[in-house]
Amino acid sequence: MGLPQHYSQELPQRCLHLIETLWSASEEVGFPGQEHLGPLTTTFLLALATPIITLPVERLERHRQRAERGEEGYMDDRPLNPDLALAVDAALGERPLHQSPFFADHDWRFVSFAYEVGQNLAISFPEQMSAQLCQPEARDAAYDLPAKEWVSCLRNALAHCGVVYLDGEGYQSDGGRAEMLAFVSAQYPKGNMRLPPERLRVLRITESSFRAFLQSWVGWLHSSGLSDRLAA
Repeated sequence: MGLPQHYSQELPQRCLHLIETLWSASEEVGFPGQEHLGPLTTTFLLALATPIITLPVERLERHRQRAERGEEGYMDDRPLNPDLALAVDAALGERPLHQSPFFADHDWRFVSFAYEVGQNLAISFPEQMSAQLCQPEARDAAYDLPAKEWVSCLRNALAHCGVVYLDGEGYQSDGGRAEMLAFVSAQYPKGNMRLPPERLRVLRITESSFRAFLQSWVGWLHSSGLSDRLAA
């Protein structure tokens, strides 16, 4: 494989190309002994979605404050393409998600809950959360969420494995087929992860809509990265 010149822009494109090229093949692959649960499309999608989302965030957005001080990070892509860095800064700021340049009507849902000590979503995803995520208010909450909070929740869930598979109704059912994804991220007191979380943030989206969102996201990264060349 050739080395990407700009990881934040090129590796997401390469991962999306793998998704698009190999999707039909993934639809034919089931896990041995569990073929009745359907193909491993969700596993395939999540595996490639992680670098698609985390690379631009970690190597561009997370260095924003450092750049304002005239500094560079040890793995900082911002100097490689200032136009792309500025586009990421503008898109992942205070504006609501529905005003972001990569936004499309992918039916994101969002709820936030106070954390209860001892609560473990790896064991059981609460039906209360599922029920609230099904309400129209959860859709409005996602679309009005500041883009920086939306991407923080999504990035943290992918980076720290805070992903829950849900069925087509939005609930966790043993033996059911995964048709929706819930991305769970914790908010800690003053960012101190040594303390119990204060709240849990949950984003939900269907598998098919998440795939469509990745296409919009990568398309936006690509077009933003080309802006300086198109203007030349």
